[in-house]
Amino acid sequence: MPGAEAMPFLMKPLLDAMANAPFPGRCLGCGQLFRRQPRAKDDGSKKPGADRVLADYFCPACSGQWTPVTSPLCSRCGMVFKSRTGTDHICGRCLEYPGAFTRARAAGVYDGTLRIAIQALKFRGHTRLANPLGTLLYETYRRYWPVGDIDLIAPVPLHRRRFRRRGFNQAFLLVNGWPLPGEAVLVRDLLTRSRSTPPQTGLDRRQRRINIKNAFGVSRSGESAGKRVLLVDDVLTTGATAEACATILLKDGAKQVDVLTLARA
Repeated sequence: MPGAEAMPFLMKPLLDAMANAPFPGRCLGCGQLFRRQPRAKDDGSKKPGADRVLADYFCPACSGQWTPVTSPLCSRCGMVFKSRTGTDHICGRCLEYPGAFTRARAAGVYDGTLRIAIQALKFRGHTRLANPLGTLLYETYRRYWPVGDIDLIAPVPLHRRRFRRRGFNQAFLLVNGWPLPGEAVLVRDLLTRSRSTPPQTGLDRRQRRINIKNAFGVSRSGESAGKRVLLVDDVLTTGATAEACATILLKDGAKQVDVLTLARA
């Protein structure tokens, strides 16, 4: 029998094997236990995919139930057209109401696995999802905005009351770990939410616009002057929140405001 001094050395292979073992997890989609697969090596493609980044949280059957945003879509607001033929073009709504932000893009449609993951992060406090979802969002950012296109990255803020209740701002968590190029700066508090508003869920476009009116301001006057700003949030629905934030930033002197979200409803 080996001496006590040899035990740590002999235990190391066992401990390493246990650490690397694909322990079962419970799928956030169907609730069934599934065996996590060893992580595949990065192939360098950087192709955005919720099924890939969320593989530790969804079983193989559920992980594929997501819809990436692909062309044809509105070249301004990023709305996915029902017809899957043709090229990107401005939708009728944006032609009628051009709005404040220049363009909006999203990783996927707000359904399936992506919707479940976003709701688990926001409403059930599963903050561990911020890392894989942030990876998906960063890959989408790199897909649409080359290095040098953005000066400031600003998460859409929560009102302090909601922040205290939730304990975090999911928009900030999504971008906090990004490996940003030197010329793009993350500014956590570029915007402030000065007025508490009821949740936007269930409201139509007009109601959302009224609900969010005068809810935002800037923390430091002139900070965005002459800058190209990227607003980041979890979901873009009617665009009322993005429009309100972009309007404030443009009044502050921002050169341009774009929008990036995980999902497009």
